[in-house]
Amino acid sequence: MKYITSLCFGLCIAFSAFAQPALNPQAEGERLERLWWDQQKNQDIAGLTKIMSPAFQSINTKGAQDLALNMAIIKAEKLGNYELANIKVTQAQDNLIVSYQIKVPENYLGKKMSSKLHYRLDVWAKNDSGWQIISHANLNPI
Repeated sequence: MKYITSLCFGLCIAFSAFAQPALNPQAEGERLERLWWDQQKNQDIAGLTKIMSPAFQSINTKGAQDLALNMAIIKAEKLGNYELANIKVTQAQDNLIVSYQIKVPENYLGKKMSSKLHYRLDVWAKNDSGWQIISHANLNPI
């Protein structure tokens, strides 16, 4: 009987060592957004290349943009300090949908943007590479 109890106890410890902690979608979504905006601010192209999906697409009042155009814009823009507010995260399987407001003094295609809070919406997908942003909606009128 002691042997069976010891075996069960050992198996429980072994399985718990390999168990992954439960994902906190809100905390993870906030972390990912701050990482993405920090990388844009610092123009960390290597970091951005890792977290932006090859299928990345964004949209704003000018229309849809692919990854290549977004990377060119990021390289050309100069972001100042940003402020994120009202972050809301929902999870759908291996996806995080993040809505938030941002205040950032940025230039977009040569035009100075408003420094008021504006809504954005991002979708992150988890794959073998980790989390990658697959879409971004900028609701700041240009």
